[in-house]
Amino acid sequence: MEGMVVEVRPESREVLVSHKAVDGWMPAMIMPFQISPQQMAGLYPGARVNFEIGVTKSRTRVRKMKVMESALDGIKLDDGEALKLPPPDSKVALGSMVPDFTLTDQSGNMTTLSSFRGRTVVVNFIYTRCPLPDVCPRLSAGLAFLQKKFSQRMGTELILLTVTLDPTYDTVPVLSNYSARWHASKDSWRFLTGTKQQVAKVAGYFGLIYWAEEDSLVHSSVTSILGRDGRLVARVEGSRHSVTQLADLVLNQLDGGKK
Repeated sequence: MEGMVVEVRPESREVLVSHKAVDGWMPAMIMPFQISPQQMAGLYPGARVNFEIGVTKSRTRVRKMKVMESALDGIKLDDGEALKLPPPDSKVALGSMVPDFTLTDQSGNMTTLSSFRGRTVVVNFIYTRCPLPDVCPRLSAGLAFLQKKFSQRMGTELILLTVTLDPTYDTVPVLSNYSARWHASKDSWRFLTGTKQQVAKVAGYFGLIYWAEEDSLVHSSVTSILGRDGRLVARVEGSRHSVTQLADLVLNQLDGGKK
């Protein structure tokens, strides 16, 4: 089976997983699984995992739950191996406070991270000229899904932030047009830009790796969730997760981490 970790519960030796459907047996759903302390090591909210389930008449047993390794989406070396690079030194650890920053949104207004304290914040990174439909457009579609699903909680409880990795091209007018394509609420889904140095600093906090190559950007994909206190509570690497899994992860935070 494949899924995404929503919550790790060491005290009960459980992990809450939003898993994909298993044809002919189990639909996609979110459910807790009991696992051994050894399997629990290394798991964190947002981790994409694969695992085995053994079912008997008396019990369900989870085996071999492991985090699926992430790499730069779609980038392969000559030998076919996925490209792996060390994260930036400034990458914030899960459970730590994300340093405050200020960038400019699609309306030309200054947006400061700390102004959203008391609300759950989802942060991702894209660039508007991205030619790969399964990377930046897919990441934007994920936040569009969140905006629709949590429409009654947007702004008051949930804030979405999308930061461009291409600030030279993605100016305020460009981001304004791009955000309109996704019907983004200007107050609760901000598309952010700044100087190259500002963007690079913010990207480093969230562990982004990127560089220019010919007419495009090569970049990793990370969607991060900050709790109401400004701490990093979940990190989803890559763009191959389902929008439902991302929504399950956000809902768990909105509802106080209790299921």
